[in-house]
Amino acid sequence: MALDEDSKFSLDTPPSTWYNTRMKQQKAFVFDLDGTLFETTAKEIESATGHARYIEFSDSDKLLKESKPRSLVSFAITVQQEGHKVYVLTARNSIIYRAIRILLEQYGVQAEYIFCVGDRGFDIPAYKAEILSILNQTHQTYFFDDCEENLSAVPDGIRAFKA
Repeated sequence: MALDEDSKFSLDTPPSTWYNTRMKQQKAFVFDLDGTLFETTAKEIESATGHARYIEFSDSDKLLKESKPRSLVSFAITVQQEGHKVYVLTARNSIIYRAIRILLEQYGVQAEYIFCVGDRGFDIPAYKAEILSILNQTHQTYFFDDCEENLSAVPDGIRAFKA
C-alpha cells in the first residue's frame, strides 16, 4: 500500500508531533452563550452574595423561553456545516447544561461539547482561558465572547473576537 507524501510517518518524528501537526489543522470555534450566541434575560442580583447573586442563570425555563438568537448562531451553523468543531464555553453552571443543549438544538447548533465553568467558582476569565488552552493544543482555536475581561485573558495563539 503506497502512502502519499503528506501522510508518511517518519521514525524521526515523535508520534505526538505528527498527530498535533495534522490535527492542529482542525478548527475549533468556541462561543460564549449569554450575549454572544443568544440574548438572554438572566441578570445578576446586585443585592445578593455568592452563588445567590447568579440564581437567574440557573433557571432552565427562563433560558428556553426568553432567549433570542444572535447573528453568531448562523455563523456557528455555517462553520459546523464546513466540518469544524463548535463548542460552547459559558460561565453558567452545569445544572443548566441540558437546557443549554436543548436551546442550541432548537436553533440547529450541534455543539461538540458545552463547557460550564460556573461550577468552579468566580474566576471565570481564568477558567475560560484554561479550557481554551487545552483546545488549542489540538485545534486552531477561535473564541467569541461579549465580555472584555474574558477576551483579555485569552492565551496567545488563540484568535479572540468581541461579540
